[in-house]
Parts: sequence; C-alpha cells; structure tokens
Amino acid sequence: MALRTDHRTPNRRALAILVGALVVGGGLLWLVLGVLRPEPPTGGGGGGSGTSIDLEGWKLTLPTEGKSGNAAIVEPAALTEPWLTAGPDGSLSFWAPAEGSTTKNSEHPRTELNSLTEFSAGTDGEHTLTASLAVNQVPEDSKDIIVGQIHGAGDIISAPYVMLHYRDGEIRAVVKQQHKGDEKQSFSLLTGVPLNDRFDVTITDAGDGSMTISASHDGNTQQATAQVPAAFHGQTVRFQVGDYQQADSAKGADDGGRVTFYAIEQS
Repeated sequence: MALRTDHRTPNRRALAILVGALVVGGGLLWLVLGVLRPEPPTGGGGGGSGTSIDLEGWKLTLPTEGKSGNAAIVEPAALTEPWLTAGPDGSLSFWAPAEGSTTKNSEHPRTELNSLTEFSAGTDGEHTLTASLAVNQVPEDSKDIIVGQIHGAGDIISAPYVMLHYRDGEIRAVVKQQHKGDEKQSFSLLTGVPLNDRFDVTITDAGDGSMTISASHDGNTQQATAQVPAAFHGQTVRFQVGDYQQADSAKGADDGGRVTFYAIEQS
C-alpha cells in the first residue's frame, strides 16, 4: 500500500502543475486578446453604427419620397444607405442626387440633418454649429452645395435664413434679409478649396443680435460678422447641416452632391 501511495503522489503533483500552467496560460491569452481587441465604434445611430459623429438630437431629410409625397424624414436620424453612410474612419458620407424628392418648399433634393433643438434668433443666448468636412462631388451644372444653415422653424419653417455654400471651390455665407424674396447679404470667406480637401466651418448666433460665420482651410481662417435681420430677430430657428445640393437640372443618375463630414457639433 505504501508503495502504491508513493507512485500516485508524483502523478498528482504533475497533474496539479499542468492544471496551474493551463490556468495561468489561459489568463495570459485572454489578457493579450483583450489588449489587441479593438474598441467598438461609438457615436450616433446607436451602438455599432460605425460613426464617431453623434446623431442624437437630429432628424434626417432624405431625397426619397415619404408618406406625404414630399421628402422622407428619418426621426431620430440614423444611418440610411445609400444616402447617409459611415466611413471606416468614423466619418459620415452624405449623397444627394440631383434628381429626387424634395421638401415642400424646395426644388432641390437633399440629404441633410435638421436639429431637434430650436432657439430664438438673436435673443436666446449663444448657439454655435461647427463642422469639419470635405466636398467630394458637386452638381454638374451649378457646382453648388449648401453644407450648413440656420433655417427657419416653427411659424417660419419654410424660410431659409443663413446658408453656407461650397460653390466650385468657394465658401460663401449668405444671410437672407426677408422671409421671402431675394434680398440678402453675401460674404465670400475662402476660395480655391479643392474637392476632397478638408475644411472647417462655424456659424454662431451670439444671442445679442449679431452673428459670426467663419471658414478655415490649410491654415487660413476668414470670418464675417452680420446682424440678425429684423425679419428674423426673435423668430424660431434651428441648425441644419449636410448635403443640400443645388443642381438646376439632373445630368444623369450619378449627378448630385457628395460630402464627407468628420465632425459635427451644435452647442
């Protein structure tokens, strides 16, 4: 019996050592895998959406027909192929064809985010929209896309207000002076911005009756200051941002605007 017991003892010790090694080795393996495993993407549209831009607080206008016969609305905003898609770097890609459904008071299809936060123009504290983007394609005829706006809301929902255009390499701000008609102020901020080059824009309603609009590209920043027009002072407005292409007529199924946004923030 003693001899049999002596033979079992080293076997048990060997087995214990083997089990311990497997446990330690397994722990190290999980540790290494945990370090190497990439973090899941964060941002708008819910977990795993693939974009680092937060879509919370926005709704999305699409160049497709909705239930009302006008442009479809996605609320809350979410990735919607092929109009709004996520890039591998977390960016958002907007595609708006020159031919498609429009909102009730527009002739131009768009893929555009509309803020769900409204404010009173010129009187409601500071409100700022900032974005970093690149225009990848412009409509063949006009070469013009509105990439950011302060737009009428509430009782003046049909009235455009402040519009930031990218037109054939020029970034220009337009401030409408009346709810209807062509009276406006226009400010050229930058020229010579190529397609696919990243640039930054900011639109700020200071809350004291004044606004500042700026654009930056390749180390050059230009800013314009304007007063809130009397027709819009105290009126309900909101930010809009995206790809509001301005084609006069479609030159084919691939004609339209493409814009990539790397950052969008409203505050």
